Amino acid sequence: MRIGILGFGKIAREALYPAILNVGHSVTAIGSAAGVKPDGFQGEVFSDYSDVITSGLIDAVYIALPNHLHYPMSRCAIEAGIPVLCEKPLGLSAAEVSSLSVVAETQRSFLMEALMVAHHPQWQWIRQHISTDEPLHLSVQFHYDNRDPLNIRNRPETGGGARLDIGCYALWVAHWLGARTLTGATGCQWIEQGVDARTSGRLLFDEHLELQFDVSMRRARFQQVIIHSQKHCWVIPRPFNPSANTTIWAMGSEGIEREHQFEAMQYERMIEAFSTSIDRQSKTDLTASQRIAQWSDTIKHQFEERIVK
Repeated sequence: MRIGILGFGKIAREALYPAILNVGHSVTAIGSAAGVKPDGFQGEVFSDYSDVITSGLIDAVYIALPNHLHYPMSRCAIEAGIPVLCEKPLGLSAAEVSSLSVVAETQRSFLMEALMVAHHPQWQWIRQHISTDEPLHLSVQFHYDNRDPLNIRNRPETGGGARLDIGCYALWVAHWLGARTLTGATGCQWIEQGVDARTSGRLLFDEHLELQFDVSMRRARFQQVIIHSQKHCWVIPRPFNPSANTTIWAMGSEGIEREHQFEAMQYERMIEAFSTSIDRQSKTDLTASQRIAQWSDTIKHQFEERIVK
């Protein structure tokens, strides 16, 4: 399959570009406003993203642009009949995600959100071994330190902020483990230069699931998920961007009972899932993306705001 890439930043350059090649596909066109391309690249480079879509050089497109461009460029590709793999979040709001779902269905084009964590075997194992029939308490932390005012994550006009960049992972964990109906939301957003530099809160779901989360762009790099049931606890020390080898600790009343190790590359698995869906002419299903976007909207509108000066 010939794949075009829109935006050639760190994720596209270091993760997706090699993953595409590793599973046997080719990158034939890159859209880069700055003209960035990998060494030895033999395809075409376009400064206008739309030109990649209309070039006739691609069978599908991976979109890794700033958040505010995800919706318009995904829509542009879908309407041109090009299957789309778009980085999270698909849109800046639930309304944008719902609109993409309608357009994809109308155009009979395939659209998939690039939440690579769903394709790592540690999360497949978690879903198989944790019963969602009993109450679950989830604790999710995801932090990094980025204070560059020019970085897209720190600019409101490009859809920056911790909620959209990494908060979606906390919400995804809840959805992965069975959350569907949000019944309560309390928390705080620390606003710096127009974006939430940190968001922390508690969400309650009708499915006997509670999520406590803290995501920040102003703390030392750290990530962790802890899942508690009545009798067990699972600790995932590298839940969202694990290395090739990662570990889950399963604990009971006597301490660590089992240690599970996994080897896999989630980006390659995601590309394979995307390719398989296209080959099978699968229909677009954005149910999870729409729910997560709705919960994210609730956080934006209901959490307290504190202005950081």
